[in-house]
Amino acid sequence: RMIGNLKPIKLLKYTQTIDSNGDATETVATTYKMWAEVEDGGGSRSQGDGRTEMSDTKTFRIPFRGYNITPDYRIEYFGQTYSIGSVRRIDEKRFNWEITGLAIFELD
Repeated sequence: RMIGNLKPIKLLKYTQTIDSNGDATETVATTYKMWAEVEDGGGSRSQGDGRTEMSDTKTFRIPFRGYNITPDYRIEYFGQTYSIGSVRRIDEKRFNWEITGLAIFELD
């Protein structure tokens, strides 16, 4: 009944490690599959360093109760990965978190 307007997402928790060359690398430590209400925040296009950069902002409302969500998490939605711009704890019957996600695309 409640899945009608919800979309499947993955909440990915990343960890940083230092490899044998001393470089920092990010790996996915945990993946949570869940449903979210997704609201399109619109997109924009800008020029930077001779490249066109396009951004896409979405708001995800999720019922996730497991842990505090931090910028170490990312959201995967329809094949696009979104970094977390802001996290707000909400007290609603169906949702616990409202997350603003930002995807940046670089076009040569």
